[in-house]
Amino acid sequence: MKLKKAKFLKTKRTIKGKVFNLKLDEVMWVNGKKLTRELIEHSGITSIVPIIDDSYIVLLKQYRYGANDIVLEVPAGTIDKGERPLACAKRELIEETGYLGKKWKLVGKYFPTPAYNSCVVYSYVTECFKKSDTKPDPDEILETVIYSKKEVKKMLAENKIRDMKTYISLDQYFRNY
Repeated sequence: MKLKKAKFLKTKRTIKGKVFNLKLDEVMWVNGKKLTRELIEHSGITSIVPIIDDSYIVLLKQYRYGANDIVLEVPAGTIDKGERPLACAKRELIEETGYLGKKWKLVGKYFPTPAYNSCVVYSYVTECFKKSDTKPDPDEILETVIYSKKEVKKMLAENKIRDMKTYISLDQYFRNY
């Protein structure tokens, strides 16, 4: 049997949020049956692997409500409406770390949970320079930490990086550089 896409019929209900919307859509499913699917509608995010002096990686520690834990992450953020992913990455790097980046490179685009979420993660690598003050959002309480590449590789190998976008971004960096 050849796979095909579902056919959208109508949105039955939308719950609007600040960062994403939850939609209950009626669809003609790939097997020909009419179903209701839940969809988190999200504009996407960027994640950044910031490299200092070709030897160190800037990471952030922050509390994450969904995990109810302090999580180690690469800088990242939600793409604003009408904003391009690279512009978001540059903005987020300055806001969260205070660094400017140069020689930006896209290392991949990923769906974190494609079964029910439209979010795409655009993962970048950049060389950092010119440190200034951070400009975090009002709800962002961040601790900047700088690790050697060797330390980050060890954390990846020991499964100490639990945030998916961070794991994939760092893994792609080490595979390609």
